[in-house]
Amino acid sequence: MCKLNYPENMTRKKILVVEDDEFVVEAMTMVLEEQGFDVASSTDGEIFSEPGFEHPHLILLDIRLSGRDRRDICKWLKEHPGMKQIPIILISGNRDIQKIHKECGADDYIVKPFDLNELLNKVNLFASY
Repeated sequence: MCKLNYPENMTRKKILVVEDDEFVVEAMTMVLEEQGFDVASSTDGEIFSEPGFEHPHLILLDIRLSGRDRRDICKWLKEHPGMKQIPIILISGNRDIQKIHKECGADDYIVKPFDLNELLNKVNLFASY
């Protein structure tokens, strides 16, 4: 399921949350929208190949989508000429997340369960690029 609801207001930063846990998506969306970000979400990695995909300013990517390890999405994004400049923050409960984020070229990571202040600090840092 994909939900792209970016308003026409181009002054707000666009954040894409790719996460298959609807509760996590709802919580992150609520917090980020309260901070003035426009948020779109997807429960799978197929969003990147959809026609009309709008490039966000930042991607928050869970590497475990629908029970599959999706490091390949991160690697593909970082190698894709039109998207490699978009910062990616991996989100995972995997104990090896620090190693994984380096292997797939992500810009940073957040360990689940995450602290909302850590999330906001990292989003604010990377969305300003």
